[in-house]
Amino acid sequence: MPSVPDIDPAALTRTDSFPQPLGPPTLTSKLNGITAISTQKAAKAANVAQRVDCEPLYTSLKAAIGEHWPRYKEAVSLFVLGQLNQNELSRRTDHFLATDPTIQHLHNQLIAAIFANLPREPPEVGVAAWVSANDKPTILSKPVSGDAAEQRLKSEVMQLPARDRRRLKEIPDGDYVDPNIAAMTEYQLAKQFRGLDAVPDLDWDLEIRKRYSQPLASETGEFPDTDTIHGRMVPICYEESLISGAAPQCPGFMATATEHFVKEVLSTVYTRTRSNMPGGSVNSVLTHRFKKQYLLEEAAAERGELVRAPGSGLLPVELKEAATRQPLGMHDLRLALEVGDCGLGQFPVVIGRIMNGPQEGWFEEFLARTREDEAWDSEQDRIKRERLAKINGNGVNGVHGAHEDELEEDEDEDWGWEGGSAHDRAHLNALLDECLAIGQ
Repeated sequence: MPSVPDIDPAALTRTDSFPQPLGPPTLTSKLNGITAISTQKAAKAANVAQRVDCEPLYTSLKAAIGEHWPRYKEAVSLFVLGQLNQNELSRRTDHFLATDPTIQHLHNQLIAAIFANLPREPPEVGVAAWVSANDKPTILSKPVSGDAAEQRLKSEVMQLPARDRRRLKEIPDGDYVDPNIAAMTEYQLAKQFRGLDAVPDLDWDLEIRKRYSQPLASETGEFPDTDTIHGRMVPICYEESLISGAAPQCPGFMATATEHFVKEVLSTVYTRTRSNMPGGSVNSVLTHRFKKQYLLEEAAAERGELVRAPGSGLLPVELKEAATRQPLGMHDLRLALEVGDCGLGQFPVVIGRIMNGPQEGWFEEFLARTREDEAWDSEQDRIKRERLAKINGNGVNGVHGAHEDELEEDEDEDWGWEGGSAHDRAHLNALLDECLAIGQ
């Protein structure tokens, strides 16, 4: 058995020391159940940026805006809270901010400072000392609880059965608001312009209603002139929040554009529904007789042997065709739209009235068919009376059922065709006769 060597106890003791950490260890202190990390808190406090001072921006902007400051304060508050978007904020404030670049620059600086202070250290508790008394938010007092009326109400509720108390708890707080109605109301209010206070002496509702008091061109049957267009254009500008109205050149430009558009539409409709149009248009259908006569008269006019019509400059063959040409009707507009768009594609209501309306002449055709059916019925009644008189004259008078059989046969023959007129029945009978005559 090998012997166990002796171990020196001094050899088991380390003489080298442990390496010290580079920085001080994190010490935690616990006081009254609250743990705080002092070193990390100090480092975090040192890294937080200081808040932007809004006092000079607030003072300068308020002095520059003047009487519009309450509206500006309300609009900016709603914008910061997310209740207004950028377009709505601009619509409320542009009429007094965009007038001066300095005011607009102060406004941009104030908004940027507000958003820059959001991730920074929180402000002191309460309202800043440099905020004026009119701009301080009003603090609503809380209702006093525990009074005699509340205690009495509680005691009365507790005396109710458990079922009734459960039903009272299930009642929602406040009045129920239909979400569809709320959405429509919000949409309607969003379209309304709230910046018309720049001209306080003008009744905007009355000026906007003047647009609907003027007659339409379709009612008068006359092409609108510049004064009529201006009278309708200015209320539309007011309704769309354009306080300055329309420029003096706008009605004339609109009248010219409307006249050009109507001529374009009429030219397209005439080209698609009429032949032998003036000027030998390449888009129009020209008959051989008209084209031959047109070329002869045009050559004669160039030689000086023929004089064109004064004013219009048309040749005699064109004047003759224009005199015999029928005016446009609804069936012409329908045909032009069936061929292709003629410039009315941006007016779906007009297209619907043209395509879905009654066709021209359908009422006259209906009256003619009605009169034809009445004549057919009267003729059949006359034939019945003659046949009945002939039977009675021969002395039959219903012997052996001859009279009843004849009447029954007449009723079978006069069954008619439901939904068809007398002309349709006659056509069907002729067709059947031709089918029976094939084998003869």
